[in-house]
Amino acid sequence: MDADLYKITPEDFTGKGVSAQSNPMELPEDEAKAVFDQLAKEVITPKFNEFVDALADLDITPDADKPISTAVQQALDRKIDREKRTGSETEEKVLSDNNYSDEEKEMVQCLWDKTLRTDNAAEYFPESEFHPATVRFVRDNTLPRDNTEEYHPTLPFHPATVDYVDKKVVAIGAADMTKAVYDPNSRATDIFAYTDRKADDAKYMTDDVTGKRYFLGVSDGGLFYEEATE
Repeated sequence: MDADLYKITPEDFTGKGVSAQSNPMELPEDEAKAVFDQLAKEVITPKFNEFVDALADLDITPDADKPISTAVQQALDRKIDREKRTGSETEEKVLSDNNYSDEEKEMVQCLWDKTLRTDNAAEYFPESEFHPATVRFVRDNTLPRDNTEEYHPTLPFHPATVDYVDKKVVAIGAADMTKAVYDPNSRATDIFAYTDRKADDAKYMTDDVTGKRYFLGVSDGGLFYEEATE
């Protein structure tokens, strides 16, 4: 429906109504009275009636009160499953029942029989990687997040526990980045104290016969030594 056809526009009021008359209005009494009704009778009422007539072809019946057409009923009839309900020889199952057909039920049963349920109690050993595994199989081949047992990986792609990683880090010296350099033989010696001691030892020499220690030094451009008293 073209709504513009039924709108009242300013042009519809042109030359009509009281505002279009002279002041004072020089008309006979009957004509003067008719001027006051002119807009309602000649503009508003005709437009309103045209609008009502245009709505006559529209179905404004509430959905709840509308009858089902023959075409809709036939379409609904084709949707009804006339198979018998499971376990019944007389009652038919309909779309609202959402029942499986016998063929679909057989397929579901087949899948159920070939699937290990969570309440499975039978021991099962999968024949290939595509077979389902029992709780026991999964438990024995995975590390749960709440694991408290010690585990040592032996192959490149085995999982590793935090405890194993921490110990491995310490074992390879990664916990102390310079250990492999200053203590390759694991002497666990203070490297700074060891260096100071060696530096002091280099200042002295020991007589192989007497065992006395002598301090070596340079004085006035010449080398001298004296017995160490400390």
